[in-house]
Amino acid sequence: MTTLDTDTIRRNTAEILRQCGWIKDDYLADSGNPGRCSLCLVEAIGQAVGLPPLALSLGSRPRMQEANPDLADQFAAADDAIDELAAALGRKPSNVQPSKDWLMDWNDDEGRTFDDVLAALEGSEAAQ
Repeated sequence: MTTLDTDTIRRNTAEILRQCGWIKDDYLADSGNPGRCSLCLVEAIGQAVGLPPLALSLGSRPRMQEANPDLADQFAAADDAIDELAAALGRKPSNVQPSKDWLMDWNDDEGRTFDDVLAALEGSEAAQ
C-alpha cells in the first residue's frame, strides 16, 4: 500500500462521512451493514486508510493485526492521522489519554455537529 499523507486521509475521511453520514456514541450505525451506514470520525479515518470496518474499535486491533500483518501500514497511517488531528483540535502532548480515545470523546461531545467534524477535517478554525 502507498502510504497516505494525513492531508489525503483527512480529505478521504470527509468524503466518506459525506457519503455515509456521521454519528456519535458508536463506531457504526449498523455493524451488520458497515459499507452503507453512518460512521464516527475515528471509524471513518480507519476506513479512509483502507482498514476493514471496526478495525480501530476497542479490542479489534490486536486480533486483526495478528490475523493480517499486512494491515500494519494502514494502522500506522490511521494512528498518524488521529494523532495529528487530535493535536490540531487541542489535545495537549501531556494528556495521558490515547489520541484515539481523545478524538472519540471530541466526536461524541454533546454540542458537536457534523459541520464541526467537517471543519476539523478540512482545517477550518470553526472546529475547535
